[in-house]
Amino acid sequence: MVLMVAIGAVLVAPLVWTLRRGGERQKPAMPPAQTAASSNATPAIGVQKSGSLGDKLRQFATVTQAGPPAARIAELRAALAAVPKEQAVAEVRRFLDSKADAATGQGFKVAGGGFLDEAPTLRAFLLDYLGRTDPAAAAEYARVILASPDSPDEWALALRNLARGDESPAARALLEQKTGELLHNQAWQKAASVGYLEAFDTAVFLGTTNLVPPLADLVRNKDNPATGHAAYLAMDRLVINNPTAMLSALEANLDLMQGREQTRANYFARADVRDSQQKQVLESYLLDPRINVAELQQFAGLYPSANYMISHNLLTPTPTPDHASLTSRDAESLRVVNEWLADDRFEKVRPQLQKMKSRLEEFTRQVSGK
Repeated sequence: MVLMVAIGAVLVAPLVWTLRRGGERQKPAMPPAQTAASSNATPAIGVQKSGSLGDKLRQFATVTQAGPPAARIAELRAALAAVPKEQAVAEVRRFLDSKADAATGQGFKVAGGGFLDEAPTLRAFLLDYLGRTDPAAAAEYARVILASPDSPDEWALALRNLARGDESPAARALLEQKTGELLHNQAWQKAASVGYLEAFDTAVFLGTTNLVPPLADLVRNKDNPATGHAAYLAMDRLVINNPTAMLSALEANLDLMQGREQTRANYFARADVRDSQQKQVLESYLLDPRINVAELQQFAGLYPSANYMISHNLLTPTPTPDHASLTSRDAESLRVVNEWLADDRFEKVRPQLQKMKSRLEEFTRQVSGK
């Protein structure tokens, strides 16, 4: 099997890995979206001349300073590191309570481990700092941020901090509630910041099908490609992480993807027939008379899908299968497709099954070298 790599701009520029064979390129039904971070400055507070950490935070928010953003942030990091953690956390919380803020001149850029390489505002930088330094305190303060919908970027970080710093059932319930509110916030959708779109990863972290309806609503909305693509990616990763539950939910309520039927085919193409439950769900999907020919054609051109979006996310990793797993999956998929071709129940989809068989036989030949 030959592993091919294709790179595309998705959400905040993750890599698209097409783990497929023979140079074949496969297109997701949803196009990538270009987004830009946004930041809002809030009224400043008074400045004192001393060199305490609190003063440095206030000065950052009120004084126009020369020098590149990275240098200013580096100075602030040094000031935070120069005092005991408890003192730094207390000063940060005090500053956040003041509601003061300032633009940093940077974007909202997630790095490895879910922390930020860049933050668009001072408050975002400090919320990220809390998450790095004191997860429990960060989770506690997340409740303050989530009490009112002031900033999508701050909500993104508060959701991450709550998820990481508090594993209690009450925190999880709040996390799901607030993620739902974020997904329904039309004002944030219209001017979607990078932080807002990154916050969709919280739905992936929760792993529940409860948030599928608002995600599907956003996927169906063709007037907002940025949020639509972010929702598409979130649902795709939910399918990868919890395929049986997600595909069952999509098959049970086809209206969820009305108008995005070919996108739904992308999701079902992820089914792994080595798992008996996934095989059962996939058979139900293929035999459903409501599935039209265009959707079946999209499915046949992708199955078994090996497209994976590789990115740094606020909460969740992006697992990808290895060579041996792909080879095993292809072999079992070919066996099952031959089984379906011999089954009269699948007469309606015979042309699509033949297409899938030809592709899978080609993959097998590439692996064997014949």
